[in-house]
Amino acid sequence: MWVMKWSELLMIRTSQQISYKAMLLYYNWLQQQIQSNVPIDRMIRDLLSAKGGTFSAAATNYYQNETDTLKVAENVAQVFMGMRIQCAQCHNHPFDRWTMDDYYGFANFFAQIGRKQGEDPRETIVFNSGGGDVKHPVGGRVIPPKFLGGDSPDCAGKDRREVMAAWLTSPENAFFSQNLVNIVWAHFFGPGLINDVDDVRVS
Repeated sequence: MWVMKWSELLMIRTSQQISYKAMLLYYNWLQQQIQSNVPIDRMIRDLLSAKGGTFSAAATNYYQNETDTLKVAENVAQVFMGMRIQCAQCHNHPFDRWTMDDYYGFANFFAQIGRKQGEDPRETIVFNSGGGDVKHPVGGRVIPPKFLGGDSPDCAGKDRREVMAAWLTSPENAFFSQNLVNIVWAHFFGPGLINDVDDVRVS
């Protein structure tokens, strides 16, 4: 039951970007995590910081389902924190606290994801490129990586995704645990404690 639920949340499905073999390995990775009773925080931390080949390190397929940096940031915020930050891409969110600076600061955690073809042409290697930034559309500024509702950490010389994943699943980020509770509640009782479960906002 929970494998199917998380398969939906993690977008485990065939697509033009991912081969059938890679997707099957991704599904098997998820199934193994849940069968082994791996804590959800550890599973998500490993998923979001995954690197290596899409065959040899199947969790990296998360970054093949969606390769657009901004969409990746939006998906992470929506699935793991219950926040729809899409509105803040073009203007400050009208019904929530998020500004354009918040949006592009969070997106910058995913700006240095590198991808290259493996020896098998069906496999992609996902790695930390160590360079690159998302630029704010107003003035072309670079907003340093910034946690949603939190600080701007020191990411120098680090994989930004690892820094973000460690914060996301830590007690410092109350959004993560509250969102998981809301998802579980909605699964068993229909409506979540807050509805919609992926649109938790101050309003």
